[in-house]
Amino acid sequence: MTKAKKNAVFLITLIVLLLFMVPFFVLVLNSFKTTNEFITAPFALPKKFSLDNFRVAINRMNFWSSLRNTAVITVLAVAVNMLIGSMTGYFFARKRWGINKIIFGAFLASMVAPFQVYMIPLVKIYAGWLGLSNNLLIVAYVAVGLNLPFAVFLYKGFAEGIPEELDEAARIDGCSFTKTFFSIILPLLKPIIITVTVFVAMGVWNDFLMSSLFLTKQGTKTLAIAIKTFLTNHTAEYAPMMAGLLLSILPVLAFYLFGQKYIIEGVVAGSVKG
Repeated sequence: MTKAKKNAVFLITLIVLLLFMVPFFVLVLNSFKTTNEFITAPFALPKKFSLDNFRVAINRMNFWSSLRNTAVITVLAVAVNMLIGSMTGYFFARKRWGINKIIFGAFLASMVAPFQVYMIPLVKIYAGWLGLSNNLLIVAYVAVGLNLPFAVFLYKGFAEGIPEELDEAARIDGCSFTKTFFSIILPLLKPIIITVTVFVAMGVWNDFLMSSLFLTKQGTKTLAIAIKTFLTNHTAEYAPMMAGLLLSILPVLAFYLFGQKYIIEGVVAGSVKG
């Protein structure tokens, strides 16, 4: 690639980066303004930097309770998804039975359908017939099911890139299929585990629609639902809402930055090797 082409690619990348970063900077700026300042000059610097919006957001959103609920759902969903997804992906990668190909095809097909397709049946069964509304565990359970096909797809592709000679050596040493997975294969899955964990955690943490269908009581609301506190039929408190949004995304943003170096490696390996 010539120097001119490299400069052009760099310039385009920089422009795209700025376009993606502008909304975040606007969010940060308006977290320190009043609502009137936000409405009149959303792109201007605050006349006075104040933390009042953050204090209002913490109180109105019942922030610490909402943070705990969101963290519980996210951690449970990620942990169960990682365990079941990695084991299933490895099983599909090593056991190339005809029935496994059909089941794996069903997993892929389920990724095409949007959540709205499953929404009404899920609410009818779990919240209606079983009476499990306002239950954090059921939300985590549904989140696992919705994210599992994507996880299995990546885990299977990554596991197929691991030499089967390792499995054969483990069997010679007397390891069972399960022990081989936990002792040898699972440590090798670290890049794809972090990749899937980041994607699943971000999706579950920021989810609004699915959580709002099951969690209606104040004590069970997540951060995404609590943000709606600032929106009513007649008014909207934009400045405190911006502060609440910023507080809500900081934990998952830090987690994303921690795992970002594994994301490209894991996605490419999981989708191409298979």
